[in-house]
Amino acid sequence: MAQNKLYKKDFQIAVKTGTDANKTKFQKEAVKGELYFATDTFKLYIAVTTAGASDSTIKSVTLS
Repeated sequence: MAQNKLYKKDFQIAVKTGTDANKTKFQKEAVKGELYFATDTFKLYIAVTTAGASDSTIKSVTLS
């Protein structure tokens, strides 16, 4: 995980990993801004909304 100092505070960027087939599980429990990387298809998913009564909305970016 990346760790940097910003205004003398430590922070980390956490990215969940798994396969593309498990993105639906991520979608059911994601919080806005959370990241998920599918290791088999090299897609990065970003949660646009927080899951609640319905699944969260996610957008994907394909890495090459």
